[in-house]
Amino acid sequence: MITRMRRGGLAAILVLTLAAVGLGTAPAASADTIIPVSWHVNASTHIKSLNMDVVVPQGTFDGTIDIDTGALEGTLSLPPATSTIKVLGFSLATATFAIQPTGPVTGHVDLATMTVTVHSSFNFLITKAAPSFLPKLNLVGNSCRGSKPVSVDLNGKVNLAGPSTFTSTYTIPSFTGCGLLTPVLNLIIPGKGNTFSATFAP
Repeated sequence: MITRMRRGGLAAILVLTLAAVGLGTAPAASADTIIPVSWHVNASTHIKSLNMDVVVPQGTFDGTIDIDTGALEGTLSLPPATSTIKVLGFSLATATFAIQPTGPVTGHVDLATMTVTVHSSFNFLITKAAPSFLPKLNLVGNSCRGSKPVSVDLNGKVNLAGPSTFTSTYTIPSFTGCGLLTPVLNLIIPGKGNTFSATFAP
């Protein structure tokens, strides 16, 4: 969503947690207790209703961690991801998914246990849907999106010896602004139980 929702979407976004954990490898703090973090993010999402995996091109997380309070805040940037929609093994169409953050990613890092909690909210977009035999045609126009933002909450421990991966489940809302395909998309995509996975690495 989510999607790699940058899917759920998804976005699931949700890779932000790992960025916070990376503090363990960051330089020692100076008099200023705010430390910047910058991570590469590899994300993917599984859309349950379609039994479809969407791999997102590599994105980034840039943010800060307050050493005194453990507060984490930053921006997750994930590029659009295109995947093929199949039914009974046949490729029917391709769809391009994207996420649009509604605000900064926020969370908390426990430096004693190296655990992280992160919250992210974003709009789930379908920027293009084209039948396999007419790949240049866009059937959904420029305003196809979820009727409300998607919320993702991640938590877990960071592996300081290598990349850290976090997963979460999320709900895809009904869609609006998708032209004649709006009722069709609302029959096959929205629902609970979608998963988002993100791996953060320096």
